[in-house]
Amino acid sequence: MKSKIFTIGTIATTVITGITFSVKPAQASFGDFMLGVGAATGVGAIIRSNQRATQERYGPSTPQEEYFRGRQDGFNGLRYDNPRNSSDYSRGFNEGLRARQGR
Repeated sequence: MKSKIFTIGTIATTVITGITFSVKPAQASFGDFMLGVGAATGVGAIIRSNQRATQERYGPSTPQEEYFRGRQDGFNGLRYDNPRNSSDYSRGFNEGLRARQGR
């Protein structure tokens, strides 16, 4: 019984050792590295663009800009879009609606 366990243990050790030494270490070529760098750069550019768009949408603007944007939205029949809760945008939007209706 002990000799069977010893034999099985020896065989298992030999097989595991053979598998361990036959596996090649991970290697990456320069092309793979550059592909990773390019992907990371692209993702970074997309994230930065999204952050910039958010800052422009919700960032501060002058009352004249808000009024003009509201007037353009109202005149062109676009939806009411006032993310800054600006009274100037509301006045401009209403004025744009009146101008669109010919009043």
